[in-house]
Parts: sequence; C-alpha cells; structure tokens
Amino acid sequence: MVCLEIPGTSSTSLIRVPLVKTQVFAWRTRIKSLQDTQTHPGPLIVFDISKNVEEGLSLTVSPLLRIHNQTGLSVVLRIQRAGSPEVESASVLLKEGDTVDDCVAAFDAVSLAGGPKKALRSLGVGNFVFSFRPEIKELTEHSSNSTSVDWSDNLEGGKAVRLSGVIDKFSHQFRKALSVDTRKYNFSTTGCSVISGNAHVANMHFLVKRIVRDVPIMQPNDNLKSKISPIAFQEQKEIILLPTVRVSNLLESDINVLLSEAENSSADGLLNINQATIPFGLTTNLYANPAVIFFTITLTMFGSSCKPVNCGQWLKKLNKKKDGIQFLDIDLDFCRGQYFVCLRLARSEKGMLEAIVFTRYSLRNDYECPLLCSATKLNSFPRDQTDRHSTTIPPHLGSFLPPKSIRSWYMKSSKVSMTLFDEESSESTLDLDALSGRSEMSFTKSQGSGLIQSIKLGISLGQLTNQFNVPAQVVSLVPRYIVSNESAERIFVRQCFLEDDLEETLNISSKQKKTLSLRVGSSDKRDITVFDKLLRKHKVSDDDISMFVQFRPNESMLRWSGPVCVASLGRFFVKFKRSVESSEHQSAHSTREDDTTWEYGVVHVVEEASTFVLNFYKPPDIALPYRIENHLCDASITYYQKDTFEPETLASRGSVYYVWEDLTRPRKLVVKINGVEMLREISLDKLRPWKPFLRSRQHREQASMLPSYSHVYRGTNVPMNGINVENLGYEVHTDGLTRVLRICHWPGSHVGDKNFHSSKMVQLRVSYFAIRLLERFKRDVAGDADSSDLSTYTPIIIGRLVNISLDSIILDERKYNQFRVQSMNVDEKWAGAPYAAMLRRHFTSVYDADDSILFVVFVLYSTSSTVREVKYSSIVLQPIDLNLDEETLMKIVSFWRTSLSTNTQSQQYYFDHFEVHPVKIPPIKNLVVELNGVLVTHALVTTRELLLRCGRHYSWYAMRAIYIAKGSLLLPPAFASVFDDLASSSLDVYFDPSSSLFNVRGLTLGTFKLISKCIENKGISGTRRYFGDLGKTLKNAGSNILFAAVTEITDSVLKGAESSGLNGMVTGFHYGVLKLAMEPSVLGTAFLEGGPDRKIKLDRSPGVDELYIEGYLQAMLDAIYKQEYLRVRVIDDQVILKNMPPNSSLIDEIMDRVKDFLVSKALLKGEYSAMARPLRHLRGENEWRIGPTILTLCEHLFVSFAIRILRKQTNITVGKLKLKEKWARGGEEKKPSSSTGEPSRKSIWRWGIGKFILSAALAYIDGRLCRCIPHPVVRRIVSGFLLSFLDNDDTK
Repeated sequence: MVCLEIPGTSSTSLIRVPLVKTQVFAWRTRIKSLQDTQTHPGPLIVFDISKNVEEGLSLTVSPLLRIHNQTGLSVVLRIQRAGSPEVESASVLLKEGDTVDDCVAAFDAVSLAGGPKKALRSLGVGNFVFSFRPEIKELTEHSSNSTSVDWSDNLEGGKAVRLSGVIDKFSHQFRKALSVDTRKYNFSTTGCSVISGNAHVANMHFLVKRIVRDVPIMQPNDNLKSKISPIAFQEQKEIILLPTVRVSNLLESDINVLLSEAENSSADGLLNINQATIPFGLTTNLYANPAVIFFTITLTMFGSSCKPVNCGQWLKKLNKKKDGIQFLDIDLDFCRGQYFVCLRLARSEKGMLEAIVFTRYSLRNDYECPLLCSATKLNSFPRDQTDRHSTTIPPHLGSFLPPKSIRSWYMKSSKVSMTLFDEESSESTLDLDALSGRSEMSFTKSQGSGLIQSIKLGISLGQLTNQFNVPAQVVSLVPRYIVSNESAERIFVRQCFLEDDLEETLNISSKQKKTLSLRVGSSDKRDITVFDKLLRKHKVSDDDISMFVQFRPNESMLRWSGPVCVASLGRFFVKFKRSVESSEHQSAHSTREDDTTWEYGVVHVVEEASTFVLNFYKPPDIALPYRIENHLCDASITYYQKDTFEPETLASRGSVYYVWEDLTRPRKLVVKINGVEMLREISLDKLRPWKPFLRSRQHREQASMLPSYSHVYRGTNVPMNGINVENLGYEVHTDGLTRVLRICHWPGSHVGDKNFHSSKMVQLRVSYFAIRLLERFKRDVAGDADSSDLSTYTPIIIGRLVNISLDSIILDERKYNQFRVQSMNVDEKWAGAPYAAMLRRHFTSVYDADDSILFVVFVLYSTSSTVREVKYSSIVLQPIDLNLDEETLMKIVSFWRTSLSTNTQSQQYYFDHFEVHPVKIPPIKNLVVELNGVLVTHALVTTRELLLRCGRHYSWYAMRAIYIAKGSLLLPPAFASVFDDLASSSLDVYFDPSSSLFNVRGLTLGTFKLISKCIENKGISGTRRYFGDLGKTLKNAGSNILFAAVTEITDSVLKGAESSGLNGMVTGFHYGVLKLAMEPSVLGTAFLEGGPDRKIKLDRSPGVDELYIEGYLQAMLDAIYKQEYLRVRVIDDQVILKNMPPNSSLIDEIMDRVKDFLVSKALLKGEYSAMARPLRHLRGENEWRIGPTILTLCEHLFVSFAIRILRKQTNITVGKLKLKEKWARGGEEKKPSSSTGEPSRKSIWRWGIGKFILSAALAYIDGRLCRCIPHPVVRRIVSGFLLSFLDNDDTK
C-alpha cells in the first residue's frame, strides 16, 4: 500500500501496488484532510516496478511533472492556466537546485482559493503555462540606477522551438545517444530582458530541457494472467531550466571570459552578465545567446587577450560536415601567435553549450628542486630574476616550476627543454607527444674525480581532470628513487662502491621519506664475460639500474648492510653485524636462534607510478628467507657466503636464521665441517633431498688419506676425527617462506620395494571450449517484459579454444604433463568495440595446421609437503596477430584486478625451472612487437605473486613496444629485475618462439636452456636482461665466424690459383689457414658482430648534403653487400664506416666503392672509375652462403683444368705435325745464304705483323663463339682456350 502524506495535515488515498511483475503505470489519487472529512482532487502518481540482480524487484514512486532549477541562480516561477490572466497565477521561489512537482502543488492548492488554486491544480492536468525571472543582487550593487530583470516568455508543454547557432550542431549526436528508451528529449531557449532605469541594457538567455515519456493510466492489477487495458496515456514530464553556456578553466592561471553578440562590446558601466573571471579548475555559468556568440579570452596573469572568436564563422564550416559532430576545438593565439590555448566547444550531458579553455599539456613539478622549462634555451631571461618574476615569465620565454607546482604549457612545440635551477646541471629535452604512460629523464652534474651525479626524474602522463572529456594531460615530474624509513629509529643510507672520501650519507628519520640521488662512475662488481661483450648492444643501457645502496641503523656498534639494487623490485633482506668490541663477551659458538650478533632488516622495493620507493623495515615484517640447522651431535660447522670470507660458526644441534651478506656476490653458501677438512658449496635456493656432503672425487681423496683402511673403505663407514664421513650429508627443504638447510647424517628412512614401480597415463581431449568475460549491464525494462539475472550481463570478450589436449604420465616420484591448444581465438563482443577479432594466430608461409598455438609442459614432484614442487615448467605461445584498443584493455584490467583482489591464501610453489617464452606479434604499424621471455630458476613463490610479476614483466615490454612504434626516443622506466628476491637467477631475453625447441626437458635442448648455458657464469646470480632478438644474434655471431674463416681461406686459394694454378691453390690454402692462426682477432671481431671501423677524411665538408651522402652510401652498401650491422655516418668532413665485415678483401672492396662515390661528388680527390668492380663476396639474406663460394671455386678450377688439358692436347697435336714435316725434309740440304742481316729483320717484321693479324682473328672468333654459346662455363672454357694462344710461353 502506498500513499503520500503531509504529517498532521493531509494525505492521499491508499493505492495497492502488486509487486509481482515489472510494469509502469499511473493512477489518480484523492487528498484527504486529517482534520475533517473533506476530500480534494489529488495528483497522478507514477509507479515504476523494475528488476535488478542486487535487490530483486524495486518500486519507484514519482510525480507526473517536475520542474528543476539548475540555472545557478534563484528564480521566481510564475504558473497559470493556459488562457487565464496573470492575476490568476501562482508564484513559487526556486533556489539553485530546488524542484517543484505537481504532487506538492496539489497539497499546497488545498489551502488556497481562486486563481492561484486553479493555477497549481493545472500542473497535474497539463493545461498550464509558466514563466520565470532570475534574482540577481549583483546587478543592483554594480549600478547606480535601479536594475531589474523582466519575466521570460510563457513556456507551454507543447513542442519545443528548434535551437539555432553552433549549439545545435552538437545536439544531433547528443539526442541520439540519449534516446535509448521510450523517453523523448527536446530543448528550447528563452530570454529575460535586463532593465537599468528605463533602458534595456542586456538579455539573459536560458536553456529549457524537456524529458517526456508516455505512461499508461490503469488500475493496479495483482493477477499475472489477466491483462487490463489502460484507460488512457498521460505524459510524464521533467522540465529543467539551465544556463546556455558553461565555461570551465583548465589553465593554471586565471582567465577573463567575455561572451558578446558583436566583435566589439562594452558593458557601459554595468556588470556584464556574460563576463566572468574564472580561477584555475573552476566553472562559471553564462547566459549568452547561443545563436550568436563571440568568445574573448584574456590571460590575466600575462595581461594578453586573444582575438574575438566568432562562432558563426565556425558554423559555416560545421555545416559542410555530414557526420555527427561531438566537439569543436579552436586554437586561440596570443601575442601574435607566440603562444596559444585551446577552446573546446561541445554539448554537455545536460545539454548546455560547454566551453573549456585548456592547453594540451601541463607540467607538474613534484621534485624538491625548481625546474626551468622552455621551447628553446633560456638565454633571454636571467636566472637571478627568476624568483621575483616566476609567475609572470612570458610563456614564449619559458616556465619556472617551483617544487610542488603546476604550469600550463602554452607553446605549440611539444619539445620541452628542461634543466635544474642550477648552472652546473645538464639540459634534457622531453618530447611531450612521444610520451605514453610513464618514462624517465636524467640531469647530470660533474663533481670531479671522474664522478658524475645523476639526478633522474620519473615521468608520468595522466589526465589533468576526469571531469571533462578534453585532451588536457598533465606531465608529472617526480623523483625516480625515494627511500622511506618505516622503522622506529633513524637510519643512514649511502651509495655503494664509491671512494671513501666521496661517499655521501643520507640521514632519514623514522617514518620519513627522502629523495635519493646517485652518482655515475662507480664500479660494478659483476664480471663482464665475452658473451656479454657479444650482447652489449642488447643489454640495458641505463647505468642507474645497476646502482646499489647500503643501510645502517642509528647505532654506532652496527656495521653497514650489504648492497641493495635500487631498481630491483621485491623484498631484499639485509643484516647488520655488530662490531668486534660489542661482541667480545659473546660465545664463539652460536646456538640460539635469536643471536644478538646480527640484526636484520628488509628493504621492500616497490614502483609507485614512475618512482622506485625503497621501504626499509627493521625488524622485518615477514619471515627471514633462510635457516641453517646443524643436526650433528659432535661437530660444529662454519659457513660463509662465497667470495665474502666472513665466516660464522654454528654449534652442534643448533640453528640460526641466515641472510645473504652481499646480494651482488654468488648466492652460494660455503660450509665446512669443523674437525674434518671438507668444504662444500651449497645453493640455498635449490631444494633437494638428502645428498652426501662429499662428492665421489672427494671420497676417493679421503680414501687415499687412509691407507690402512683403503681396502675396506667402500662399503664400510670410516670415521674421521670421530665423525662418520660417508653418512654425512645435507638437505634443503621449505618451512613456509623460509628455505631450511639441514646438515645431518643419513636419515635412514625406510626404502620401499625398488622392483615395483607404478605408472598411470591420463589423456584428455576437448574439441571446443569457450570462455566469456562479462560485465554488468544496467538497463530499464518496460512493460510486461520480464528479464532474468543473466540478461543483466553483457560479454566483453569471448575466447575460443579448439582441439585441447592434456597428456599426463604419473609415476611414483614425478608427474609429466603436456598441454596443447591447436587454435585460440579471442573476439571483442562489447557494444561499440572497434575490432571484431582481438587475437588470432599469425599465418606464415610455413604454417602447419597441425601445430599448436599454445604449448605448456610442466613436471611435478610427488611430495607430501604443502609446497608444490615443479621440476620443469615451460609455456610457449606462437606468433599471434593482436588488435587491442585502450577501452577494451581497461575493461580487462578491471576484471584482472577484481580477480586478484581475493583475500584467500594462494598456493605456494617451488619452481626448479620456470620459463615463459617470448611473445611475437607480427607487424603493428609496420613494426614487429617483441615481448621478452623470462627464465626463472629455483623460485619459491605463490601463484598470485607469480602472476603479478609476469604481468608486470610483460606490461613493461608492451609499453616499450608502444614507444618504439611511435618512433619515440623515450622508453618506459627501466628496472633491473622483478624476480631477484624470489629466485636464484633469472634470464630476460627475446628470441623467435616459432623457431625454438620446447619439448620436455631431457629430450631436446631448448633455446632458453641453450642461451642460459652460453651466458651462465659460474657462481653469478641475479637477473640478466637483454634487448633485441638474442637468437638471431647468436646465429649471426656463428655465421660471422664461419664467414670470416671461409672467406679468408677462399680468398687466398683463389689468388693462388689465379697466379700459379694447382700449386698456387694449395699454397693459398696454407696461407689462409696460417693467417687465421696468426691473426685470431679476425674471428674475434666476427664473433662480436662485425669487424673494425674505417674512417675516410674528406677534402671538404658536404654541408647540408650530409644526410643525402649518408643515406645514399647506406642504401648502396645495404643493396650490394647486405651487411646487417654495417652502418654509415657522415660527420662534418669524415665518413665513418662502422662494423665492417670480418674479411680484409671485402673491406678493401667496400672502401674502394665508397671512395669512388665520394670522388664522383667532388668530396675526395682522385680518378673516378665508372666500371663496376667484381663482387666476389656478396652476402645474402642469411648473412653468408658457403654454397656459392664453393661453387665459384669449383667452377674456376674446372675451367682452369679444362683450358690446360685442351692446350696440352693442342700442343701435342701441333708438335706431332711439325715432327712429321721435319722428317720429310730430313734428306734435303739447305743452301747457306750469303747475307744474314736483312732476312732476319724481314722475319721479325713478318712475325710481328702475323701475330697481330692472328690476335685480331682469334678475338673475332672468340666474340662470335661467345655470343652463340649460352652456357657460361663452356663460354669461359672456349674463350680461355682461344686467348691462351696469345700468351708468351716463358718456359721454352
């Protein structure tokens, strides 16, 4: 039962509302007086019964008519019946935000009589008109004459008058967006005249918004099956009074806004009702004529105004556009275009014309030092005047940003030159358009002694405000590193690995934070291997990520902690050792767990926006990572971290917690059994069952030390100094988050029957599987249509998996599992999604339909512990095509955060080997997105923590890919590792996942394992990160070595063959091998991706043609030689060729070609040879081809041998003919000539002329034959044979 009541006065009649189905209806009521028995006509009440998931059926009771005052002013409302005189009206005062409805009017009409009573009752009937006028006290305060505001025109409930002007161009899209149900929206305008004295001085315009829907009038019915037809339909109306224009200021300075109907307008001593000064971040309502508006914006801080903007001119341009227009952006120039702001005109949600004044970027300085920003260098403004004029610097000169301040960027250029307010600091340039999310920038200051102070700032890009939909973004500059002291005492912080006299200590009180500045030039204790030199181009280039700091509590007896990396995310435990003087009274053997020799702390490094925050806790807020237990009855142990030589002693049957002393040293513990000269390096991160303390080689050495027992050593337990050596061992297990090292004897546990092994095989096949992510969808359900709970949800994305297979082999000790998905598709299904297909497999020419797009292998240990042990885990995703927009990403992220917000305890896992292979997304905007994979070893982590770390890992590389796709020089803020606190080591690399080997460990050697073996340094822990395609780099390095060796040898062989035939070929081969042996640097430079650099000194500088010369040479060398790492740089009067190929003859050939081009351009003196040189060493797309090289050598040798054989056979034949002729003339005697001089001269002349004629004839024959012979080898043999007759035979 529902009724309306004014307590103690009157109430409406009761209405029975059945809550059995969803419906909307209205019913007339009667008003009963509580003081007598009189009744009066009551209002129509609208009942709306809807259904939702949270509350079930809900009932909404509303009036038939409501009038809202949202003008920002108090207004007087005058209501009268249509056609009645004004004397029969009723007046109602509505303050800003007030509402009047027909229900309240019906109750008020009971106490009235005559015309006002009829006027109020007309609201419920619908035959009414109303007008209003605002009350403005400021008009009389700022004017000497009496000022008033006249009534507006009468407004009826009929069709609204069409809007005109620029406001109507934004209304179509707006009405279309609002018309999602049976309600109708329309707008109109009305005006009020402002009278000063007896003169009309201005007009105030208002926007009237109407919301109408048809509601059936019918008697309530509680019968579900029976249907009652409505008696009639009545319009339910909402009338909202609004200002026409709302102006918002998003500039950091105050602005003065003037709206007028002419380009030049004055207030004539009267406060202009359409002029206002708006501070930063505030909004003002104005009442201008929407049909004709001139905007004039004045920046009060700088005293400059823009040229008035005529919206009518923009209206003509908008008329040419056929599509719906949501907004219009207009650039406002100041000081003749030296700087500008943006004016956006749009339609607000309420329907007003919304004008927002903003700049595209604002700069916020959250750093402790002031910053100077400019589009160019600040040479025109002295630094000594900055403090006095910091707020009045002209924007075209720059902006001065004090700490904790914000400034709008008024310049059109997006490149900002920044420097610290310190003459010694360097200058950095920031491209605002290239920002995407977060990045970093640094300033440097030289401090002598080869050290440079690095002040690094984090950069984050965000929306200036969420209230307005404008492209106004704020660029926040924050400290990159902050140390937060969460302990109860003062601490000291300093940077590691610096000279003692150059160290600076940071003093931080309890519960305080301070900015940490670092110095570049400190020595890193990590070793650099040859493999690291090979991958130098792929390693992280930032120096700060390998910087370390130390901590010390405020106690003189405690030493400094070990180093902590400032850019490694996670929890890192540190310990503080008391000095020798303070611990002399303590025993040499520690047997208590609460050993007072050491005090512990933890540094929790988290990333907050673009800042690394190092939170220091003492004592630690979580359990310590390691515990050492000595279960030997008669021997103590001594232990220390490898390469630290800080031994500690643990007595028998004692235990003690342990923390690494130096996180940059190998994470291995050296353990010595006192009384027995035995050392053992133990990895505390790796879980293992009981293992003998001595290796087999140490067993043999110990046996050799006991000659009297050597014949019985095997198979018997031989004690040494009272200790049973052979049964001595250790094991590593977990106790929650703590790894426990236990030194003990063989536990002697019961060993089962080894002859029986159980095994099971499980196979699961699923042909199709779909996953849907849903979001809640709110909608109104009208009429009798009933909706279920499921209909209130709408899908975001749908993922489909096809041909899923799971194969498991369960043995006594291990479980082998293999999971494959042949096809995986993800589609966007939310309304308005820009893409239909979100994820698909990338199809290539070598695509095999039977291959799996997702492949997962994991090997589990069978254990009774609460910690699940994973021996091996590998996840491989083949290259995919991905279409992901920002709105879809935000929907998924919110779902992800909701899924991880559970408070339930996550399952804890130990991963002996965990790898997620890289993800390759083929070209997006002509760029292949490469997301690094990660290999983690010996990790103790929960499921939730592992998902968060992997999500952070891939999100960083995704952001890096976005920066690269935009062509930005910036990169997201770098980090050193996200797994160092959880695992003993991790590898962060990229290689092509489609070419990797990913079978079960032990059957094949995977790419991850191969790379980890190559770069593994014995004893080195921590994370190694490399950028770029590392697999391709390894292949190129190997091909470079083979190419260098082959080309050096074949060059020598070819030169020898050309000069001395077969003997020369053998000699050349020996010479090539000898050259490689004598000059191993040739192979070394080839291994490091390229040979030496070469420089060519030009005779003159190319000037403005530098880029042309550089680009032409680079393109020419790339097209001819295809050397991937060969780079050309032209700097002033030098041409630099970097990473030349590892071959001397090829280097000479490239140099000759480059010099020929430079000579042709008059940049180098010399003779230009237009004839192309022979290209004997062309390298293909695979960097080298041994096949063509061997084929060329064989062809040359075959041609040379064929020519020699033919010439030899020809000589034999000619010799036989000459011999027969000589025998035929043997019996004839020659007469001696009388003169020998003249005949000899004639014979010489005849011989020379004859040879010339023969040479010409042979050349002609050679040319004719070569044209007719298509085969190149045969052509070379014939040509060489003919031309061999012209060679001089020196052997005769």
